[in-house]
Amino acid sequence: MMEPGKVGDLLRTRRDLLRLGGLGLLGASIDGVWPLQVSAKPSGARVQPRGTARNVLFYEMSGAISHVDSYDFKESAGTPKDLAMTQLAPDLHMSQLLLPKMSKHMDKIAVVRSMKSHEEVHFRAQYYLQTGRQMNLAFAREIPAIGSVIAAELEERRRPTDTFPTYLSFDLEKGSAGALSTGFLPARFSVVDINTEAVSDSPSLDRKVVELLEERWALLSKLRDVRHKRLSGFARKMLGYDDFYDVAYGLLSDERWPAAFSITKKDKERYGTHRAGVSSILARNVLAQDAGTHYIHICHSGWDHHTHIWDRSKDSHHYKLCAEYDQAFSALLEDLARIPSKTNPEKTLLDETLVVNMSEFGRTPGPLNNMHGRDHHNPVYPALFAGAGVKGGVRHGASDADGATCAETGWAHKEQPRNENVLATIYSALGIDWSKEIRNTPSGRPYVYVDPLGANGYIPTDEISEIYG
Repeated sequence: MMEPGKVGDLLRTRRDLLRLGGLGLLGASIDGVWPLQVSAKPSGARVQPRGTARNVLFYEMSGAISHVDSYDFKESAGTPKDLAMTQLAPDLHMSQLLLPKMSKHMDKIAVVRSMKSHEEVHFRAQYYLQTGRQMNLAFAREIPAIGSVIAAELEERRRPTDTFPTYLSFDLEKGSAGALSTGFLPARFSVVDINTEAVSDSPSLDRKVVELLEERWALLSKLRDVRHKRLSGFARKMLGYDDFYDVAYGLLSDERWPAAFSITKKDKERYGTHRAGVSSILARNVLAQDAGTHYIHICHSGWDHHTHIWDRSKDSHHYKLCAEYDQAFSALLEDLARIPSKTNPEKTLLDETLVVNMSEFGRTPGPLNNMHGRDHHNPVYPALFAGAGVKGGVRHGASDADGATCAETGWAHKEQPRNENVLATIYSALGIDWSKEIRNTPSGRPYVYVDPLGANGYIPTDEISEIYG
């Protein structure tokens, strides 16, 4: 018999899990194509993935940091007088007011200063970051998020003890595009997006609730068996919901899940209690648990300062956002570099995690606009890479004297690197052949892992190998 009151406890726990973060099923093709017809280039022409990373952590500054005031400093009439710029290397000047902590970690980081985006509005640009391709409304519903493709690719590597979702994100719902679906891929490869504002109220399970959970799970399993024949015609559509229950049950019954969401007072002091800090603490904790998550997307939103970018009297400005980012991201790098890997004690988490840090584009250089802000700027902007074999302390590519256009691409092509090349770099680090394509999509249009067709014709689909030295 169930103890009085415990049913309510369990139901509240389930609701808390849903509030904390749910599978991104909305818009997913739950009856997606499976098995997929995946093909790669002939052996003689295949790419050679590096396989240097077990994990990838993508930290997005959603809304776009001003590149000319941060990692590609260019002094102009729009530069504040109080930035306390310091020359850290012949090609690197950084503000000791905005980024004092990050200045101490540049030896870990390779900066690519020649990035270019196809997009210049937030929704499309953030869709581009999550999918690695421009939005085409005719096919958008079937296009999966990058993390979902990675989850599908890494499924065979999952161990029996892996209960955490392969693809996890923090506050993607805060971005313009939200958390994108799995497209034509099955719903089990969906993101679990965590709302960090709810983390302080996250559930904990005592032994009695766990026992009740197991009892109710056994009952649900029996009901599944009974309904299987009656719902056989809806098998694929029902599969997504079954997957949701499977993931939820696995997480709720695994002691590592609440452990990953444990935040100490010291953590709060080092990382901050803002969303960027909490996201970074949780990302560190999840990777340290080594429980199945291998792709994490952190969305640090709020950077879209078209107005009053340097006005401290406003609710949001670059001083505030840079302080949050500098505190959270520097502490994250520091901890990843000191926490030993659970699979190889001779390595740290940073050794086995490729960290990517970028915005969807940059911000207009030069004088501020008539609203005392900076607008969107996609012709050139930086991306940062660290860990998993990346050679830190170097910069690749360059912008012109104003930070407005690309002066040097910094890699083996005359074309500037784009998000497609960041995606190829991510796939390569994880040991995934990025030249693959899937042919049996719902539309019949082949889905290539890295799309070679850019806004103005074909573009290179190589990884950015220069970051490895």
